[in-house]
Amino acid sequence: EPLPETTTPEPSAPVVDNRPRVALTYDDGPHERYQDTPSRTKLIVDELDKYGYHATFFVVGNRVDGTEYNGGDAMVYAANHGNEIGIHGYTHNANYADCSDATFEYEMNETLRAIQSKLPGYEVRVMRPVGGEISNERVATTPFAVVNWNVDTLDWKLNRPTGDVASIEEIVNNALENIKDGDIVLMHDIYNFTADLCELIIPELVEKGFKLVTVSEMYEAYGEELDNGTVYYSIKFERI
Repeated sequence: EPLPETTTPEPSAPVVDNRPRVALTYDDGPHERYQDTPSRTKLIVDELDKYGYHATFFVVGNRVDGTEYNGGDAMVYAANHGNEIGIHGYTHNANYADCSDATFEYEMNETLRAIQSKLPGYEVRVMRPVGGEISNERVATTPFAVVNWNVDTLDWKLNRPTGDVASIEEIVNNALENIKDGDIVLMHDIYNFTADLCELIIPELVEKGFKLVTVSEMYEAYGEELDNGTVYYSIKFERI
């Protein structure tokens, strides 16, 4: 009696993750633990961990290696939890649009050294110029992708004498009203209200259906590659 014919099942189509993505980025840290005050950098990482999401931290070298203060442990914590580490500068004092080549190279190289002294072998792919200022000539020669932003939460203006931003809620509302798929969002992980701010913004973005990713993860998800010598503000794409 002949055996029954068998058919090979059709392979299932790959699952496409079409959730909107946003890259939260944090400048000027890492923030160290101070007496009984926990590291704000670590608190942000813990909030992201609740959802399995990641962000990008652009660090200041002398806040990593202990010259200004020792935030290196907080940076290592962020990296070990899947977050991306990028270069901001070594001193946070140089304007990359008009400083000398020697100063620019010092700011980049010393920050890279500080990062890799705490994270041996870590590949730094991205940098962010202080204040977002950098000349086109310098962009073309830098060995990293230059990442700016297209959504500024204005957290840096909170409680300034000018009264530009009056409350954490104002920052949250500004962010939620402006963030859309593919955006790169600017925040800072050094202020005393930073963790409180992120405990509000992050759950709200998750509730709205956003997937929170590193800058590199966002570009990779859309089939793009970050190129050295290019400035990025956000990602534009066509949904299939």
